[in-house]
Amino acid sequence: MDRSKAIDGIRKGFRAIAIAFVVATLIPVLLGLLLSVPTPRVFSLIVSTLLLQANAAFVGMGLGLHPAFILAVMTFVELGIVLALYEILDVFAEQSERVRRFTKSTEAKMERYPILQRYGAVTLIILPMLPVIGLYSSVVIGWLLRWNKLQSVFFVTLGWILVTGFLLLVALGFVRVVF
Repeated sequence: MDRSKAIDGIRKGFRAIAIAFVVATLIPVLLGLLLSVPTPRVFSLIVSTLLLQANAAFVGMGLGLHPAFILAVMTFVELGIVLALYEILDVFAEQSERVRRFTKSTEAKMERYPILQRYGAVTLIILPMLPVIGLYSSVVIGWLLRWNKLQSVFFVTLGWILVTGFLLLVALGFVRVVF
């Protein structure tokens, strides 16, 4: 591997970490400080969101946090992780010939389905809601299918807000789920 290519990959990797740190951690902590929310509670919600994804809404309620604050923090965590994952996936595509061949093959196959290429990112609304796929896999799916990055981030985030909002309503007792 070319040395400048490796250095560029490392630089972009650090960029992904910086994006994740600023958006997923620093902004929620600053928001918590602004609203006088104890920092350990904010960190607990951040870590819970990373581990439990949308189910962290229940943790936030258990910590006694306001639902709007929970939604805001969880959305910042989601957005930071989604943007960082896109950066990391782009680095893999640049650094690995195998990944580059795979993405080129996928692009060629997607050209056969213009409607899917044009509107496929909309399907990313439902993927964060699915237990097996969830947030992280929906980003990878959108990236692999080479859907527009801005649209993909928008629709993944919209799906995230919908599922998190629904789970907050469940936690608050407005929606009763029967199993």
